[in-house]
This record gives sequence, structure tokens and C-alpha cells, in this order.
Amino acid sequence: MTFLKTLKNRFGGLKKGGENVDSMADLSEVEGACSPLMCEKTREWWDTFRGDLPLTPTHKTFRPLPIAYCSTAYLAQLVTGEIRFEFADERLNAFAQKNLLPRLDRIVQLTLVGGYTVIKPYITRSGEIFFDVGTSRDFLPIKLDENGQITEGIFFERVRYEGKIYERREWHCFKNGTHCVRNSTYLCGSHTRVELADIPRWEGLSEYGEIPSDIPMIATLRTPYANNIDLDSELPISVFANSVGTLHNIDYAHSEYLAEFRKMSAKVFADETVMRDKNGIPDDYFVSFMGDGTSTVEQQIMTYAPDIREEAHKAAINTELRLYEVQIGVSSGTFTFDRRGLVTATQVLSEDRTTYNTVAQLQRQLRPVLQSLAEITANLARFYGLEVTDGEPAIEFGDSVFEDTGTEFDRRFQMVQAGLLKPEEFNSWYFGVPADKARAMLPVQTTPDG
Repeated sequence: MTFLKTLKNRFGGLKKGGENVDSMADLSEVEGACSPLMCEKTREWWDTFRGDLPLTPTHKTFRPLPIAYCSTAYLAQLVTGEIRFEFADERLNAFAQKNLLPRLDRIVQLTLVGGYTVIKPYITRSGEIFFDVGTSRDFLPIKLDENGQITEGIFFERVRYEGKIYERREWHCFKNGTHCVRNSTYLCGSHTRVELADIPRWEGLSEYGEIPSDIPMIATLRTPYANNIDLDSELPISVFANSVGTLHNIDYAHSEYLAEFRKMSAKVFADETVMRDKNGIPDDYFVSFMGDGTSTVEQQIMTYAPDIREEAHKAAINTELRLYEVQIGVSSGTFTFDRRGLVTATQVLSEDRTTYNTVAQLQRQLRPVLQSLAEITANLARFYGLEVTDGEPAIEFGDSVFEDTGTEFDRRFQMVQAGLLKPEEFNSWYFGVPADKARAMLPVQTTPDG
């Protein structure tokens, strides 16, 4: 039987009936692991991420800076910028390189914002494997294990069809070596049940299925920070969970910076009798006032051109940025505000230990998630009839972001010349390839006689 034929049979066989579906409670009434306090704070983090802080604007023309976005993108890039993640199976690896790896930096960024993400592979009728991601905005955690990995939860997906919005709830539960999945669809905002087949996007999905597995078929990536918001909650927190006030102060200082140019810009005050014809005169530069009408023209005109305190306002912004850097665990001076606006460090060298330690900590969180994801993907492929090559995935994060690569190249090359390092080990480090491939890249050794 061909793989695609087996796949189609599996798709049809997953759909169950009777007690498996009908005996389950309405998922809209399921109590999640997210307390009301954590739900409130989670909404606050996502609002902050999009630049809508929960605090009251301090200026009529309030001008926030995208610090939350820039800082999480910066850390995500450092975590995944040089990652190498390969499955042992060639076919599965091709899917991962195409459908997962290009999104990994975004996944890490969303994790830093919302505290966690949940990743699951899924297979289409054509046999291609994709990877779905749920965040604290669109995934409801229900149960977690001792390591904080989610073992039960619900993915939410909404689509618009024929002028109405429908919501699909995909329930996942791992228990006693079996991972269960149930799909149900509702008219959004109601308890009105809709058949999956009635929505074109979901017509090929099964209502219920079970997959044998030793681990949950969803992988949970968490931030490593202790939850000091709800001490009874098992859920993690955002990287800037304790920095909302600081971000607001940065926005206040930036609004003051811009207001300084408006308030202190040069103007000309003149008696309105002098400004008889106001056509074409911009009010930004000329301001009229009521005079006595008898003074000389020179006495009826006053210029106003104070010094703009640009440096003082920039210093205020940068002071708050230094505090924010401490709070999220990056080195001092990582973010700077100057005439170009907000800029970030172009390279992080090894002496920036604070950033290095934070990124290393995040990578330690990511490594087991990728290992689990490789196993989950292999389990899914086998379940649908695909032959899979066993083996551990290759995971390397790279470290040139944290070191002077030119200096490191010279140091290792000198070790090769001194016989302290094998040439294939040098090739493996420089080109980022396995040792056997690095050995094959070495030039053929010839004897003096040719």
C-alpha cells in the first residue's frame, strides 16, 4: 500500500462516533489552568507588545516607543540566529527546514511576550508536515505536568465564512500513553454547534482521534522566569512582566522629548495690527497678540528662540532604558536612543556576560523542546504510515554572536598548525558540518613523489 493511500485511510479511520465524542463535556465550559489574575496580566502583556500600554497616556500627543517589540525580537534573533536543527530522517528534516526553522525566531519572540508557546506538527492529505503554534492568546492550557509541560489544552482558530465568524476548538489530552484529539466548531460567541464539514477550511478534519505515544504530542516552550504575579500558578510569565511601569516611563520620556521640540521651537510674537494680512503666514512661526497699537514696529515684534534641551531628554530616555535592560537580563548599553531613534547593539561580544547568560538560559529551554518536537513528528509520521529513520536530532546554536570570530579563527588555526587540533575538527567548527563531512572536505594528501 502506498504512503498516500495509507494516509487517506488513516484520515478516515481517525473519526470516531458514539460515546467517544458525545460523552465529553462542552469545551466552552472547561476550566483552564490560567487564573483570572494571569488572564488579566496575559492580556496586558500582549497589549504592551503592540504598543498599547495599560497605563494612562501622559501627553495629549503621546508617542510610545516599540521597546517591547524590539527587545523581544532582539533576544529571539540571538537565540536562533545561528541555530542548526536537523531531523535524523531525511524526509522529515526537509519538512522541518521548510516549515519550521524559518519560523523559529518568531516562535521564540512570541514565547518571550506571552510566557509560553505550544507547538504541534500536523500532516495534510498530500503528505506534507506543517507545524502549528499556539500562544497564550489563542491556546487554553488545562493541565501541566511536573516539568511545566502542557499535557491538556485547547487550540482556538477562527475563520470568516459567508459573512459569519466560526471558531474551531481543538482539544488535546495526553494520558496513559495515549494522546487524544477532538475537534468541535461553533458559531463564534455562541453555543451553536456547527459541523466541521460545513466549513470548507475544516471539512477534511476528523472529529476525534487517538495516537499512541510516550510523550504528549504537543511541545511546550516556556520562559525560564519564576512567576511572581500569581504565586499559585504553574504558568510562566513574559520577559517584560515586571517592566510595564518602566516601559511606560520610557514612553513618557520620549513624549517629553518630542514635546520639547514643539514647545521650544522658534516663534515670532507680533502685535495683531502688524499682522494685518495673515494669508500665507504659518501660525507655527508667527503668533499674534493684542498690543497698544501705538508702539514702533520694532517694539511690536518679539522673537522667541530658546535652546532646546535635547541632550537632557535623551539622557532621561537612556536612563530608563538602562533600568529596562537590567529587568529583562541584557547587558547595559544594548538599547540606546539617539538622533537615529532607538538602536540596538550590532554585535554581542563575549564580555557582555549578562546578555550571554540570558540567551544561554533561553537556549537551554529551547533544546529539549526541539528534541521532543523531533520525537513527536516521528510519532505522527509513523502513525500515518510513513517509514521513519530513527536517530537523535542534531541541535547546535552557534556562538559567533558572542565571540570575535576573527580572533577565534586565528586561535584555532594556530592550534592546527601546532598539532593540538585535528584539521577535520577545525573544518567542522568553521563550516558547521558533522565530523565525517568535515573529514571528507580535507584535501587529498600526496607524497613528495606525486
